[in-house]
Amino acid sequence: MKPLCAALLISTLMLEAQQQFRLPAPKPLSNRLSTSKAQIVPAMLTLEQLLATVNKNFPPLRAALLERPLAQADLLNQEGRFDLSLRSRFDTQNFGFYQNERFEISLEQPTQVWGSTLYSGYGISHGRYPDYDGKAVTNEAGQYRAGIRVPLARDREIDGRRADLGKARIGLRLADLSIDQQRLTILQTATRRYWDWVAAGRRLLIANTLLDVALGRDVILAEAVRIGALPQFEQLDNQRIVLQRQNNVVEARRSLENASIELSLFLRDDNGQPLVAEPEKLIPGFPDPAAISEAQMLDDMNAALSRRPEVLRFLFQRNQVNIDKRLAENQRKPNIDLFAEYYREAGDGSVKRGPNDLRVGLIFDLPLQRRQATSRLQNAEARLGQIEQRERFQRDQVTADVRDAASAVKAAFERSRVVSEELDITRKVEDAERLRFELGDSTLFVLNQREQATAESAIREANALADYFRAYAAYELAIAKALIPGSTPAFTSPVSTPQP
Repeated sequence: MKPLCAALLISTLMLEAQQQFRLPAPKPLSNRLSTSKAQIVPAMLTLEQLLATVNKNFPPLRAALLERPLAQADLLNQEGRFDLSLRSRFDTQNFGFYQNERFEISLEQPTQVWGSTLYSGYGISHGRYPDYDGKAVTNEAGQYRAGIRVPLARDREIDGRRADLGKARIGLRLADLSIDQQRLTILQTATRRYWDWVAAGRRLLIANTLLDVALGRDVILAEAVRIGALPQFEQLDNQRIVLQRQNNVVEARRSLENASIELSLFLRDDNGQPLVAEPEKLIPGFPDPAAISEAQMLDDMNAALSRRPEVLRFLFQRNQVNIDKRLAENQRKPNIDLFAEYYREAGDGSVKRGPNDLRVGLIFDLPLQRRQATSRLQNAEARLGQIEQRERFQRDQVTADVRDAASAVKAAFERSRVVSEELDITRKVEDAERLRFELGDSTLFVLNQREQATAESAIREANALADYFRAYAAYELAIAKALIPGSTPAFTSPVSTPQP
């Protein structure tokens, strides 16, 4: 009777074992992460959802976005150099032979048109003035004046104010490029953390499944030992296996907790507070990987050269230095200013000029050596040469980045296929070993080794897939995919899960 009972128990054991290592979509795990101060994500977390919260609430990215207001403030400062200015003056003499008082007020408006300046004013004086100061004397209703000053050589095409304003406008675009570069790096890091989290969840699922198999088997072995169908040794050996697999679960749980904590730095609510994703929020598994063709890589490489902020920055830096070069060339020209002023005397009085006067004249000024302007010109030309060489190297660097990232994706893709095939073969070997055990040609120890080999292959597959998606994230960084309007990251939604 005992042999028959033992056979029935072993058959039951085999039936249970045949279902042991076919991992379905993850069910809620009993082991939960500690969430003492963190909030919980209310639904399954996809990569697209994660990157949406990063774009909206990640503090370093929000800090980077403030670079544009800083650049706008600098632009407003340079525009302020063309503000309309109001000046006034009052002076009086009371204790000398000449006793008088005078009041003046004027407006001055610099413009960006040929570097010209418009001005107007009003002045009125009373009292006695010496003959050499006769211009200060006005009739009783005062004097009105208006004029314009236009440079004919130096400062006509460009001057210091217009140069600084032009560079500030370019600085606004440079600020945008700096934001774009930081956004690319942040999104790529967040993507890597996401796939680390998914891989850690997959490893914990494998470890829990393997432990459940050993625990279920222990119940059957305990009954077989109780009725005397199997020796005590078989149950003791299985208990050793249970303890070993419990240790693996603890290590896998700790790995998932660490990955969740790292992910919480990027996953935040609308108030910017970090969120810790529970294991229940894991997607069912890795999406199916895809290869990158040579033609796609070449197209992406050309597009990257037109999108990468590191390359575009040189274009705007060159424009800024060209402004400095034009300003230096301008300062080597003679200063020839044309001015025209209109005066009108109002009211009665002793002033004989007017009542309307028009003065037109030229002002000429030329530093003979002009060494400062020459040094600035030489400096700008040298910096243009530096930018040209650095841009050439940066373009080569972008090309190398894309090629290397594509190579890493290709290698990771091939490795994931190899590991998947290895897992299929390992599973078949395990099934064959289970059949041998059922026929009495194998032992529980050997069957455990086969199960452990299958679990290790499944973990290698999870790691290989995680490596692939991390490599693909680096590829998307290299081609600056996140800067494409309306773009979304690849593999945002889980598809069929490879079964270990």
